[in-house]
Amino acid sequence: MNLKSLLRPDSVAVIGASEKLGFGRDASENLMKGDLGDQIYLVNPKREEILGRKCYKSIAEIGKPVELAVICTPMSTVNGLLREAAACGTKAAVVYASGYSEAGEEGKAAQKELAEVAKACDLAVCGPNCGGFINNRDGVFAFGLLMPERRKAGNIGLVSQSGQVCSLLASVPYLNFSYAISSGNNAVAGVEDYLEFLVEDDATKVIAVYLEGVRQPERFVRILGDAARKRKPIIALKVGASEKARQTTTAHTGSLAGSDGTFNALFKKYGVIRVDDMEDLVNTCLVFSTLEKPLKNKNLAIMNVSGGEAAISADVSQLQGASLANLSEDTLRQIKEMLPGYATPNNPLDMTATLVFEINKYKSAVKLMMEDENVGVIAMGHNPPEKIPERDREVDFGFAAALAEINRETEKPIVILPGMSRKRDPELREFYGEHHIPILDSPKYGLSALRRYGEFCMYSPDDRTLIPAVPPQNRDTKSCILSEHESKLLLKDSGIPVPDEIVVTDAGEIPRAAEKLGYPLVMKIDSPDIPHKTDMGGVKLGITDEKEAIAAFEEIMTNARIHKPQARIRGVLMQQMLPKGTEMILGINRDPQFGPMVLAGLGGIYTEVFQDAALYPAPLNRKEAMEMIQSLKSYAILKGYRGSRPLDTEALADMIVKLGDLAVEHCGDLKELDMNPVFLYEKGVYAADALIVKG
Repeated sequence: MNLKSLLRPDSVAVIGASEKLGFGRDASENLMKGDLGDQIYLVNPKREEILGRKCYKSIAEIGKPVELAVICTPMSTVNGLLREAAACGTKAAVVYASGYSEAGEEGKAAQKELAEVAKACDLAVCGPNCGGFINNRDGVFAFGLLMPERRKAGNIGLVSQSGQVCSLLASVPYLNFSYAISSGNNAVAGVEDYLEFLVEDDATKVIAVYLEGVRQPERFVRILGDAARKRKPIIALKVGASEKARQTTTAHTGSLAGSDGTFNALFKKYGVIRVDDMEDLVNTCLVFSTLEKPLKNKNLAIMNVSGGEAAISADVSQLQGASLANLSEDTLRQIKEMLPGYATPNNPLDMTATLVFEINKYKSAVKLMMEDENVGVIAMGHNPPEKIPERDREVDFGFAAALAEINRETEKPIVILPGMSRKRDPELREFYGEHHIPILDSPKYGLSALRRYGEFCMYSPDDRTLIPAVPPQNRDTKSCILSEHESKLLLKDSGIPVPDEIVVTDAGEIPRAAEKLGYPLVMKIDSPDIPHKTDMGGVKLGITDEKEAIAAFEEIMTNARIHKPQARIRGVLMQQMLPKGTEMILGINRDPQFGPMVLAGLGGIYTEVFQDAALYPAPLNRKEAMEMIQSLKSYAILKGYRGSRPLDTEALADMIVKLGDLAVEHCGDLKELDMNPVFLYEKGVYAADALIVKG
């Protein structure tokens, strides 16, 4: 969908313009703050003039095509107005009206009808149930909510499925947007359309998105891939992590929240930065939009004005996962020479009054930190006030000028990291911003944002398999379970190591099978209708001779007939008994929207207890597989712990890659695959059990 006519129109008609408080007045006033001038037309059949401007009875009365119609009237009038506008040459519309898919079955039907009208009229429509948009690039403000005074165009493109969230973010005085779009119900133009527009927009450096759900998953993933390859960061506030949030989002816009774990995995693969709340989004956008220098390493040096703040910064760094640089011996020695005898050089550094109030020593200390190869970014622990008193301007702006000078001369970025959140002097903030030094909110949000910036700088799309494996949508097929033997045959065909095994249907077949496999053996019921074999006495371990094997066969078959009389019995599976190893779990789960996800984690009895697992979209390469393994809490055990020998994580990574390839090859019919346990050894890895669900 071409959004040029919607987001960058040459002319706009406000249908339902009004002087009463509401969308009709706000939209009219907002547009008049912009750059369209006499290309803004107010339409209201009951008025001759509104807000000092001529008012037209209808869009047809204007007498020439108007590119965008902003419709401020009730839901019952919308479809007729869309048809009338299209007949007059209009190419796009904004619909503020609510009462659509967020309002139950009748609303869903009304939204479907609106979408059909828009399609028939070839109209790009924002909404319904939206706040419209702010285009600072061209000065077009088709926004139906109270908008702050016009600010300079920025480089952050915002898409929000909530009008209130969009309005709140747009009102943050130190965030400058290229576009701020409240997409509402996305009946016609959807989140995917806006994201694609912003990925391609040269004026947009950073994309922020408040996301409730996705309706075109394959396209969504493709757009994430395009952004990753362009190195254009997408910062996502994705709601739906809690059950209450999922219920709220469904009621709010009729969106499907989707699996939260799947979104996390998808974002990791495509380098999307996920934030936790509004303040997190603000600080992260500020860092990404202000800093121009990519980090060569993620390590942070913090220079505080007091010992207390230095201690707090150290603790919060650990809590937020920010990496503090280990300063070189040479740096520590030179810093010590600058400090009074009672002070100890460290990171975070308490600069003491010696450095804080002597500008030349201050500059020397900052430059010294910059020169340390272990440091990637400098955070200055300053606390600018809400309004700088006249007597302090020389000091505060002197420090700012010194940092700006250093920032121009070095390849490493500088940020201001106050000890707590409060308003900051706007003039000082603007000065810092002009020199690409952001004033962050507080250690918690500031350090979190810096960690994410470092992670994004280290992210490389070349290390990822950015190939979507999204299955066909709206599938309606019944599930069927494969027996363990059938499941393992599929694994074996994909190159995944499984133990040798034979299915026997009669006790007379046991001697030959045992001779071929060798003792000791494991014997299990083989049935697609008995996935949990142990629960009904369907597994026997450690079989060492023929007599035991025959007895085990008879007992297993008897138990199956008693506990599952209707089950389809393929026979008894005889397999080599693998030596004891570290138990892992590997698997595949096909997300309804985004396709196959590969799971790897600690297995056996620990699977449910520790829930130590990593999830990642298929397909994946070896580097991605190793990242999954290294992200596990149990990785310390796998690589060797307290004298234990390291296990073959390379072989485990190979198995994960093959599992991902299998998932893609069968993404249309493989619903679930569970391999538990997978035995990991010092050399090699085997899938001891497997269960596949097709559908």
